[in-house]
Amino acid sequence: MKRLLRLCLAGLAIAGLTAPAWSADEAPEHPAKPMLWRVEGGKLAKPSWLFGTIHLGTGPVGTLHPAAEKALESSDALYTELEMDPVTQLGLAKHFIRTDGRKLSDSIGEEMTEQLEAELKKIMPALNSAVLQSFKTWAVAIMLPTLKLQLEGAPPLDMIVWKKAEDAGIATRALEKPEDQFDIFDDLTEDEQVIMLSETLRQLREARDKDEDLNDELIAAYVSGDDQAVLDWMNRYYQEMIEGEHAELGKKLMKRMLDDRNAKMAATIISALQTEPDQSHFFAAGTAHFLGKNNIGGYLTKQGYKVTRVTE
Repeated sequence: MKRLLRLCLAGLAIAGLTAPAWSADEAPEHPAKPMLWRVEGGKLAKPSWLFGTIHLGTGPVGTLHPAAEKALESSDALYTELEMDPVTQLGLAKHFIRTDGRKLSDSIGEEMTEQLEAELKKIMPALNSAVLQSFKTWAVAIMLPTLKLQLEGAPPLDMIVWKKAEDAGIATRALEKPEDQFDIFDDLTEDEQVIMLSETLRQLREARDKDEDLNDELIAAYVSGDDQAVLDWMNRYYQEMIEGEHAELGKKLMKRMLDDRNAKMAATIISALQTEPDQSHFFAAGTAHFLGKNNIGGYLTKQGYKVTRVTE
């Protein structure tokens, strides 16, 4: 139970089913282009950085591009979405546990429980839903897509960056509080959470029927450095909901997950830049927060900073 809680936590800081996108011999050493933006201007004495992560760490994703490595090493402080130290991470476990006195199967019903059991067996034959009965429905929906990779033990890129900063003596801080992420889902009705799980199971099932691996697609896009490909994948879950019968829920989640959080994280970043203009800051968050409409870089640009994509 505690093991799966840790896996769920690692998968959130917010999605492997067939062969990897490349063999070990073919895998590139690191991403072809860094998801990295240089921040200059205002009263900054030296550049700061925006770094887009994915919440996986397998293969070349777990190795920083040299430009990102150099930017991190030159920084005075690292900010990740949430603090990644073990005490804080384990303290998040309570947010995943149901408080309504029900079991997961009571909420999702017999048919969806059977679908969940089938998906868990595809991930690992020994898995079953018994260990998830105390989890909130939204937590299961978020955990499932990355569960196989998490079971393989690879730490997410966010954790890798945090550990590098700690080892280098770089200050470590957070862009958000846990409530900024968990309240997004806890405020949903149970029916909305059930829809989330249903949509997750549908996407995983359809991908497998097409002999596709959603995580491999994301990793390949990230490693290529293709902004649009990464954005399309990261928005895929919510976009399919918006274009289907659950449009209102899809729009709500997109707003909460991206637009609302982008504004809050940008405010934190701007405050750090203004408070410590003589320091270099390395701000690491999910890549989708730096792409598309209302992205974090856009907020900084409006405040007079120059934000430049680093491609090599």
